[in-house]
Amino acid sequence: MAMLGCAKVLCDSLAALTFGTQADIYCADDAQREYVLEVLQKNSFWENMPSFFSRAYALGGGVLKVYSDGEEIRTDYVDADMFIPLSASNGAADGGIFCGAVYSHGERYTLLERHLDGKVDRYVFDAKGREADCEAVTGLEQSTGYGAGTGFAYFKPSVTNPDGQSLYGMSVIDGCIDTLRAIDTVFDSFTREFILGRKRIIVPSSCIRTVVDPETGKVSRYFDTDDEVYQALKCDEDRELKITDNTTELRVTEHRDALNALLDVLCFQTGLSAGTLSFTAGGLKTAAEVKSMEQRTEITMQQNRFLAAELIERTAMLISRCGIETGAIKSISPVRAVFADSQTLDREKTANENIRLYEAGLRSRTRAVMEINDCSADEARQEEMLIDRERRYDDERE
Repeated sequence: MAMLGCAKVLCDSLAALTFGTQADIYCADDAQREYVLEVLQKNSFWENMPSFFSRAYALGGGVLKVYSDGEEIRTDYVDADMFIPLSASNGAADGGIFCGAVYSHGERYTLLERHLDGKVDRYVFDAKGREADCEAVTGLEQSTGYGAGTGFAYFKPSVTNPDGQSLYGMSVIDGCIDTLRAIDTVFDSFTREFILGRKRIIVPSSCIRTVVDPETGKVSRYFDTDDEVYQALKCDEDRELKITDNTTELRVTEHRDALNALLDVLCFQTGLSAGTLSFTAGGLKTAAEVKSMEQRTEITMQQNRFLAAELIERTAMLISRCGIETGAIKSISPVRAVFADSQTLDREKTANENIRLYEAGLRSRTRAVMEINDCSADEARQEEMLIDRERRYDDERE
């Protein structure tokens, strides 16, 4: 069967809608912010996150693990099938087992690393399932305490797991497997339409030639389409020498409409507006186009963007704690992650509305600055101080 690969298209599209642009990271301490951005840049964070989110949507989650290798702060991008959550606090996993593979002296070993109750325990097994010496194989201690920045941030898509007690997230394709199978069935029929509908010409048997293979003696029959020589054939010319075009009409429109109808069903099942995915013109919408669409896509993607922002904020805090431990920074302040090109936020409209309310005396200047810059109250007050200082400086120059 020819496969359209719509499951991957769906996950890539959701990742693009969630992380289509780089998020802005804010914190009161400029040194902390610069340190976090530097560590993220060294770990190719912004380049790896789109594919990380695509896999997270497909597998039902993903983990960002932050640790120090003794020299640099590292970030691992762990897929959901390589992580087993063990405990949770306030709905977020705070303990679990990371699964991986290590190689030593040409041998492959399985490494299990358990993060639980402020402690890291490592177990190494060889190809036959026998436990090996962890330090000899990996160079790491079998049991260590959490460093100040050691930890992980767990991301789950905004898909409700029917098992309320489970710590696992749900894949976005759960519940729409039948639709994906139907899409592949239609796409397979679409491709076969061109194979079965290839041009066919019916010719009289008197126009067929034979050729004998000198090695096998096998006789093959063929119609020479390049023969332009006049030939005389003994036959009833009016009745037997008619060459007929028997080509069938391709049902392109019917297949296209069927695929678009099924894609609309898929959008409905995954919380997207009809037409967000399309087999023909349209395809994935830009941020400006999404704003004009129905609320369904906006609500779904805003929910996932909130979760993505929390993931980035937790990762930034773990990096900051590593910076405190290594002495790279001296203090930590709360971190806020904001997507610069939010698909549901019209910044110009928000700014105009807040300016109008402030001038009418219906909103404080601090609240207006918070809404326009999407920042905390402390950051808004600092911005107000800078504005007042610049105004006094301009007045003195005049």
